[in-house]
Amino acid sequence: MAWLRTAPFAIGVLAAGCAVPPERTERERALRSAIEPCVKRYPTVKLTGIDEYGRVYARASEHDNVDGFEQCSREAIERQGLALIGTGKLAGSAAAATVPIRSAYSAFLVPVQVNGVSATLILDTGASQTLISPQFARRAGLGVARGAPRVRGNVVGGQRVSVPLVRARSVSIGSAAVEDIDVGVFDALPGRPEVDGLLGASFLVHFKFTVDRKNLQLVLEPVGAEK
Repeated sequence: MAWLRTAPFAIGVLAAGCAVPPERTERERALRSAIEPCVKRYPTVKLTGIDEYGRVYARASEHDNVDGFEQCSREAIERQGLALIGTGKLAGSAAAATVPIRSAYSAFLVPVQVNGVSATLILDTGASQTLISPQFARRAGLGVARGAPRVRGNVVGGQRVSVPLVRARSVSIGSAAVEDIDVGVFDALPGRPEVDGLLGASFLVHFKFTVDRKNLQLVLEPVGAEK
């Protein structure tokens, strides 16, 4: 199969294996309450899930109904102030982009700009958080402040880690750009200096994206952008 359409997931490299904390359960209840009017407005749409970034997933026989439901839900969540702080926002100049990718380590390497500095990140749709290595963070002028917020979870192998977050002015892949986004500073791939980190759902949540495996391209389309 040449084309693989995929969507970001909330739990992955950092969160896999973690018990669901009480605050996440409370947040999910609040999110479901916020979108209840949309559920009633689109009775033929079946809600299949809500991720930790407040993005809804649904299915229905009529695709237009799904689009309408998802837009209604996004607006309701934003009105309630429930969008997760730290995922940033689409840049005003954000546009669809098609970029070349490379295959390595049974994954795909993506050319990314963080604060205008070139990075190579592994595309990881299972990772909640976009991560950069401490070495790259220094190159991009991103220092971890005392008392910086942290995300906790397990990495591959079961190690429990606490990862500090820093606020990047921008993360972009071609013209697909997000501003004011938190990224984790953690060496997720020790021994692979040619890779600067992981590209996770905190960035990908802003886009519908397609991996063209045959031609080795990543296609991104901003979610909610004016057409």
